[in-house]
Amino acid sequence: MNLIDIYRLFLEGDGRFTTDSRHIEPGSMFFALKGDKFNGNAFAAKALADGARWAIIDEVAYQQDERMLLVDDVLTTLQDLARQHRKSVKGLKVIGITGSNGKTTTKELLREVLSTHYRTWATPGNLNNHIGVPITLLRMPLDTEYAVIEMGANHPGEVLPLCEIAQPDYALVTSVGKEHLEGFGSLENIIATECENYAYVAAHKGTLFLHQDDAELMAYAGQFGPAIYYGSGKEADCVGRLLGAEWFVRLQWENSYRLMLRAPVVETQLFGSYNYVNLLAAACVARYCSVPYDKINAALAAYKPANNRSQLLESGGNRVILDAYNANPHSMTAAVENFIALESAEKVLVLGDMFELGDAADEEHLAVLDLIAKGKFDEVLLCGPLFGKFASEYPAFQFYDSLEQLIEKLPFSSFHGKTLLIKGSRGMQMERYLRDL
Repeated sequence: MNLIDIYRLFLEGDGRFTTDSRHIEPGSMFFALKGDKFNGNAFAAKALADGARWAIIDEVAYQQDERMLLVDDVLTTLQDLARQHRKSVKGLKVIGITGSNGKTTTKELLREVLSTHYRTWATPGNLNNHIGVPITLLRMPLDTEYAVIEMGANHPGEVLPLCEIAQPDYALVTSVGKEHLEGFGSLENIIATECENYAYVAAHKGTLFLHQDDAELMAYAGQFGPAIYYGSGKEADCVGRLLGAEWFVRLQWENSYRLMLRAPVVETQLFGSYNYVNLLAAACVARYCSVPYDKINAALAAYKPANNRSQLLESGGNRVILDAYNANPHSMTAAVENFIALESAEKVLVLGDMFELGDAADEEHLAVLDLIAKGKFDEVLLCGPLFGKFASEYPAFQFYDSLEQLIEKLPFSSFHGKTLLIKGSRGMQMERYLRDL
């Protein structure tokens, strides 16, 4: 069956669809995706029996019903259908966000700010890969005015195919740093891949938003032509300054340096000075999209982080900075530096291993340990074998083979009146340290 006919059936079903046969909504369209350990085609019959109206399959051996629509490749069809849906939303503007750190927080901020003035759609959670991006687009209502699409990568060349699906009109790269080195191989590959967002949008005569204070981005992105700049420089199109981050980020911003000096102070609920640039990026894009200043500032002030990202929690007389969604050398360094600078009587550092660093794992974990040694902490608790390799070199720190071992020997309930920073790679699931909260 051709794409246009499938899209017509998709619309007739009010855009209801799923890729998971365990969650079938009556009248929906089931996409029989394949994975390393499963074949969705084998679940097509069950999906129809459970209420799906159509099942998109790509193996003729499973075609047992006229409601099973045979295509060459289910994943390609899902992606092509998403591209068709994106084209069918009249007047839509798509903002593509990539970057090593900060892209999800910036996406969330932009969604909150833009939705004060426009019908806005954004990537739910972190559905930012070759399956998540088309799912995000297909869930988008037909009356959407702005879509904020997060695009992730862990290998060279993975952003451009996502751009070809989402077709962004605006491009924002939040940052470039050492991430997924096991897949990327080098920082140069990371920069080139994240900036495929800029390359695509520039080639299609769109608008680029560029952090003027990021020397690496500035050096690489200059090849793509004019941009809207945000940063601390007087010549930036959106000028900001960080007023403080104790405990939450306070900033001013405006479209000129002179006006910024008299701009209202935005008191946010985001912890960490490293979030300042995410706030400024969201303000810059929203103002370019003609969102009024007061709505931008109100939305930035009202945003409260969730999902283990820069959350400030209180329990048992402790203050907990929970930033455990993920970690790489750049974000770990920023978090630790911010924690060192934080004025608090008794600080406890709870860190888990950083994953996917390949041959750079030892070097990067050592760098974090050296940084920690420069700070003053009541206790330093380190979990995982990557940090643990260097236990003998840092006798003042406490090393644990796993988070489970830490929980057993020194549970969170043993602390009172402390300030804790908890961070680690997603695979460590460091938020489990607070499981009794």
